[in-house]
Amino acid sequence: MKKSSNVWKNRRQKVPNLACPPSRHAGGSQPAPRRRAGLAGRQGLEKRAAGRVALVSSGFTLIELLVVVSIVGLLAALLAPALAGARQASLRAYCASNLRQLALANYAYATDHGSFVAAAPDIWGRNTMRWHGARAARNQRFVMAEGPLAPYVGESGGIKECPSFRIREPGYEAGCGGYGYNVRGVGSQAYRHGLERGAERGMPPGGIADPSRTVMFTDAAFLEGAQGRGRLIEYSFAEAYYHIADNRPVETYRATPSIHFRHDGLANVVWVDGRISAETLDVRFSARHDAVGIGWFGPDDNSLFDPF
Repeated sequence: MKKSSNVWKNRRQKVPNLACPPSRHAGGSQPAPRRRAGLAGRQGLEKRAAGRVALVSSGFTLIELLVVVSIVGLLAALLAPALAGARQASLRAYCASNLRQLALANYAYATDHGSFVAAAPDIWGRNTMRWHGARAARNQRFVMAEGPLAPYVGESGGIKECPSFRIREPGYEAGCGGYGYNVRGVGSQAYRHGLERGAERGMPPGGIADPSRTVMFTDAAFLEGAQGRGRLIEYSFAEAYYHIADNRPVETYRATPSIHFRHDGLANVVWVDGRISAETLDVRFSARHDAVGIGWFGPDDNSLFDPF
């Protein structure tokens, strides 16, 4: 039994240590540090490689930038019409608010004076007064703060200008802010007393037969110059389809239009009942007037302008 145990003891001593193979160098102390150095080197290489990958992935390639720029340009092209439309709608709403304030001021004036403000009370004489202002001489600009509606339109004492009417050429009706007044049916009593005498006072509110279908103020402008290019100027009146004589419309005496469809083909209108609407150009006058958006809305008669 002792011999057998020695045999097994010798066999166990001869089994090689697979986990720690014998060193080829004396002392057997060099391989371990070499293995540690190799491991550290591999870890360093891996860290540097990871850094390079992170550096590359943190930027954009030229192709990626071009794709992003193309997408942004496409979105801008798609949104531009919508933004432009929103801006026009905002300007039209602001203009409509101005017209509503004019109508309220006119009613306040009528409460104090018994009739709406006269459009041009001395147009057949000195010609220095308008519903929106006054001037010292015919060749001067109307001063809004001196007009008959000034006490009723707010602290500024002036008529607010249409935000879409950017043309400010000097003209003989300068100062009305781009709005025209129904001179025959509301701003005078021409249908009762004729043009000259009737110009002195506006119609009383109770004298308008159908306030919901009678124009008070509209967007307005005048195309000055019979030939050539002409120019748009401010104009104080919203002209009906026909002139009147002997207290009635004359169908052979067609007027020159002044209603300006400046809001993407629409003209804001405030009616005698205070209602605001946006009207389209229905009746045309000439190619030159079409080019600048001036004409009439509604039927080709005076039914929307007459008081009766």
